[in-house]
Parts: sequence; structure tokens; C-alpha cells
Amino acid sequence: MLSSEIPFRKYVRTIFMDKALVSTSPTIKGNTTIDSFHEFAGVKWLRDKPLSKFEDSQWLFIQKAEEEKLLQVKIELPDHTINELTMTCKDSYLKDGEGISTRIWNEQRKLIMQDAISNFLLPAMEKDARALLNAKAKNWLLMKYAKEVWNRVSVAPYLKNESDTAQKNGVMACCGGNGKPGTSFVMLDSGGKLVDVMHARSLTLRSLNIIDQQSKKNDQQCVLKFLTTYQPRVIVLGADNAFCLRLREEINEVI
Repeated sequence: MLSSEIPFRKYVRTIFMDKALVSTSPTIKGNTTIDSFHEFAGVKWLRDKPLSKFEDSQWLFIQKAEEEKLLQVKIELPDHTINELTMTCKDSYLKDGEGISTRIWNEQRKLIMQDAISNFLLPAMEKDARALLNAKAKNWLLMKYAKEVWNRVSVAPYLKNESDTAQKNGVMACCGGNGKPGTSFVMLDSGGKLVDVMHARSLTLRSLNIIDQQSKKNDQQCVLKFLTTYQPRVIVLGADNAFCLRLREEINEVI
């Protein structure tokens, strides 16, 4: 009943959220798994980090490592804070008096308070702290994602220059893939009409085979000729998958 009293719980929660410390240490499995290059390396050893210092997504790494049984996590109050909390509670709940009955009841009240704090309130506060850290880290991550998305979608569309050069030179669109045909280059005029199409199936090959290397070299020459002939003002690269990063490297090498 004591641990369920709202003012008492609120008081303990305020102290816990302000004074609680987080410490981590690796399990036997985690000690061998988490090296200096592991994603959990930064949270392998934490010592007495206050809850208020968790400002980014670090808690999500700790939580994931704990779920994978790589870390042991402790969220607890320092001993001196627990002692101060216990003394404050004693001052509030113990009765004044020197009689034998009062003294015996005060001893019982001390045991009840210690039980309420240690076995009921502190475990409940730890659960609340975990939920708070989880929500705080996820919110930070969502804000980070939102900022990145906004930075991308808020970029103004390409505006063509109305000069004679811009009217003459259009846009070259590139799309990479392993289909039939594979990597393709399409030349569009300034009005968006199709001018020419070229396929370079071997441009992104990484094979050391002599025949493949020769095919790649021929495609590189074709791309260079295509660029030289039309001199596009803008090159647009399709970015629907990671393969396009390799295509960008190949185009930069040709240019």
C-alpha cells in the first residue's frame, strides 16, 4: 500500500530520474563478440552515466545488445542517494515517542519502508526509466530521419538555363542493371524529347577475364563518344538501388 501512494511514488520517481545511473558490462559471450570494430563497441563499458546524458540513439544500441545477451545493464541509484531517500522517508513516516510500543512499531515501519523502496518502487522506477530512454532515443532518431528526408525533398528541382547553350545541350539519363538490355544511356533534348539511346552492358563489369575487360573498355569508349557527341549539360543517374553507386563510379572514371 505504501508503494502505491501517488505522492510517495511521484517523489521517488523525481529522485530516480534525476539521480539514477546507467552502467553496462559485457557478458562472457559479449566479451568475445564485441571488439573495437563492433557496432556495440561504444556501449560495451559504461560506468555511472546519468539518465539525463542520453541525448541520442545510444540507448537503442544498449537495448539491442542486452536483448542479444551481449551486455548486462544496470540502472540504479547510488548508495548515498538511497540512504538519503530512506532517511527522508523515516522522518516522514516514523512516529515520535519513546514508549516501547512506539519503538517496536517504528522498527516495523522501517522494514516496511525498506521493502517498499527496494522491492517495489526502485524496480518500478527502473522499468519507467527504460521506457523513457527508449522513447527519447526513438524520438531523437525520428527527428534525425525527418531532417535528412527534409534536406532531400526540399531541394529545388533543376532549373534549365535559358541560354542558347542550355537549349542546345539537353540531359543524359543513365540507368544501371543486369537486365536485357542492361546499363543504358538515354539522351534527351531540352524539351524532354528522346534524341538517342545507347546500351553499355559491360560498363560495370568487375571481372578480370580478358574478354570481359575488353568489352568494358569498348563500352567506356562508347560512353565517352556519346558524351562528346551530345555534350549534355546535366547527367541524371537513376538511384533505385546500390548498383547505381558503381555506375556513378564508372561514369566519373570515363569523364
